[in-house]
Amino acid sequence: MAKTSAASSRMTADAVTKSLRMQGIIFRGPLYSQRTGTIFIVENQLLLESELVELLAQYKLNQEGIQELAKRIEARDSRQ
Repeated sequence: MAKTSAASSRMTADAVTKSLRMQGIIFRGPLYSQRTGTIFIVENQLLLESELVELLAQYKLNQEGIQELAKRIEARDSRQ
C-alpha cells in the first residue's frame, strides 16, 4: 500500500510541475520536508503540494490562482 501512496504522490507532484512549466511559471521544487511534506516555492511563496493540487483540481493552477492563494495565506497568517 505504501508504494501506491508514494506513486500517487509522485504523479501528483509531476502533474503540478508539468502544469507550472507549461505555463512558464517560475518555481522551485518539489522539495521535501519531514515537517511539512512536499513543498514548492512559487511566486516567492512557500506552498504545500496539497495546496497546489487543490488549485489544479479546480482548474486554478495559474498565475492568478496562485496569487489569490498567497493572499488568503497572508490574511490567515496575519490573524494568528
